[in-house]
Amino acid sequence: MFRLGYFLLAAVLALQATGPVEGTFPLIQHADLYSRQPQFGSATEVRNWQFKVGNLVLVAATGTVTPLMSQNRLVGYYFHGGGSLLYTATSPKEWAVLRSNHGHNLTKTNSKAILAESDGGLILTEALTGFTVWFAGTEPVPPQGPLGAVPVKDFEREWAFFNRDGLGDRGQDFAVALADAPQQPTVRVEASGVDAPFVYSYDPGYSMLEQLVMVGDPYQPTFYNGLRRVVISEQPIGWSWEAPMTAAVNLTHVDIDLHAGKSQADLWVKETLVASVDNLRVVPLNLYSTLDPAFKRGVYQVRRVLDGQGRELPFVHRHDRILVALAQPQPAGHPFDLTFEYGGQILLHPNGDNYWELGVAPWFPQPDLSGQSYTVHATFRTPKDDVPIACGTTVRREVKGGENLLEVRIDKPVQFFSAFAGAYTLKEETKDGLTVRIATYADLGGRQEQLLNLARQTIRYYESILETFPFPEFNIIQVNSWGFGQAPPGMMIITNEAFNSHTDFISQFFIKGINQRFAHEIAHQYFGHLVKMPSYEEQWITESFANYASLLAIRSMKNQGNSAYEGLLSRWRNDSAPYAGESPIPFANRLRWLNDPRGSYLARTFLLYEKGGLLLATLHKEMGDKTFAVFMKSLLANFRWKFLTTQSVEQMASMAAHKDLHPLFRDCYWGTAMPPK
Repeated sequence: MFRLGYFLLAAVLALQATGPVEGTFPLIQHADLYSRQPQFGSATEVRNWQFKVGNLVLVAATGTVTPLMSQNRLVGYYFHGGGSLLYTATSPKEWAVLRSNHGHNLTKTNSKAILAESDGGLILTEALTGFTVWFAGTEPVPPQGPLGAVPVKDFEREWAFFNRDGLGDRGQDFAVALADAPQQPTVRVEASGVDAPFVYSYDPGYSMLEQLVMVGDPYQPTFYNGLRRVVISEQPIGWSWEAPMTAAVNLTHVDIDLHAGKSQADLWVKETLVASVDNLRVVPLNLYSTLDPAFKRGVYQVRRVLDGQGRELPFVHRHDRILVALAQPQPAGHPFDLTFEYGGQILLHPNGDNYWELGVAPWFPQPDLSGQSYTVHATFRTPKDDVPIACGTTVRREVKGGENLLEVRIDKPVQFFSAFAGAYTLKEETKDGLTVRIATYADLGGRQEQLLNLARQTIRYYESILETFPFPEFNIIQVNSWGFGQAPPGMMIITNEAFNSHTDFISQFFIKGINQRFAHEIAHQYFGHLVKMPSYEEQWITESFANYASLLAIRSMKNQGNSAYEGLLSRWRNDSAPYAGESPIPFANRLRWLNDPRGSYLARTFLLYEKGGLLLATLHKEMGDKTFAVFMKSLLANFRWKFLTTQSVEQMASMAAHKDLHPLFRDCYWGTAMPPK
């Protein structure tokens, strides 16, 4: 029955649509330019032919270089033979994480991937057996030499390897560059190293990043042959990590209409976007293409994209990304609308359980993190047995025509809008203008009253030290798993041990620290939503601040006090100190040790959550209780519903403490030193 409403809506939209727009940027043609296997030009035998871009130097010592042609256009060169790669990381800030990933992934007996210091920076060299240079907006100096044989089979083997899942989408990247930064020299290098393959990108137009990535084998090749990436170095072009870059396009409002069956969903999503650059012709957005690529489940099928005038627009959707060509270039600061119609068997049920989640991931089109600051209106229609829960203020909730209907609205700009539906029982309580709602899954455990009381107690404490709770409704949702939590806006996702009134073996294993985890997720409503992180280099803004706020909440609870506070600080120091040398806090997300994934996970977690929390404890001790409380409130007051950066945190902390705290942030945030006790 849910399909009838969708098809009536689709029919109305079809009558309004005026058909495909002619004269738009040839998006599909340009995406194919670098996606389809090219034709060969005449090969040249070379000696010491070099290609230089950014901080990369490629040397083709001896072998052949073959031009690659697509649509009668020179798009690249393929070198086969003996050569080398030399890459220089010029910023000391990333040297620790570069050394860590190199040491864990590339250091082995007789390794040719050598890391060495020089006056210009930290240099990685690697012996190569071949490389392909793809380019647009620039052209390397053509190789000189006698004609040679085209190494067809060698190129075809390289082509097949570098087109596997996990390495991004070459065609999409160049299509964006050709549309929105056609004069900028965009380059991608795919190199076959003796120790490992590498992918290098130089993109001064869209991402404004220079990046070198090592390519690792699949994690579970029996099930999925997608390759793994390890960021060796990432360097900004024309900006700095201290002042994060603004996204090229910003999402400011989203209107969602979702009709759900048991696994099928049809979505109509209208978005208001604003370009931050002039003459935006192609809009790149993140949108799932396949939720489970190993088993080809959860395939998103986009039927069409319409502009504000109802005209169909060309789009390319693959590798969890959708590009849309606009009918005319958009000026900076001018809002425009796009409507997306899509769906499929996308409501996957984890572990066969009777619920689905559309969570903190691109289930609707959205830009990169710094472009996500949007208000929301959403309507969900689900089968009668699937109770829906979503972020936001409830406009209406009813059962009508054998369906559940839930309509919600968020009038403040947020990120990570999420929704659930399934075998949930709701219990809610409204006091002092705040509704707290508990969604218990399949009657697994009780404790609804205890959780309501704990949530209100924690919120009251945060309101006493920070400000009024940011949302009028707060949903606490049980998921049938163990040991984690998440915090979309006005929502907490928490696992079984929070609900379990019994003390079985599994719940005993996970129950330790549940109060702090509960308080941590509530703190994200302040640090994560009221103030936001603009990038994953700034993730401590959410995780470290929420962790330290939860520690203060634990200290305030009966029978907890200073002993719990000091005990957790001591544990944080013991946890994070062994990993402090692996990376500074902002680059902790880069840590990836392919042969020790648990080790890199722990390093990342202890640095982002615990070393960052220790840095805040140091600020607290430096300022004293009253001044630190004023400092925390000032951060929220000055950046309400905005992005907060570490640079602003440092400046406001120095003002509050009446002391230059730059050395502390330089050494303990951007550097690898531990915060003082």
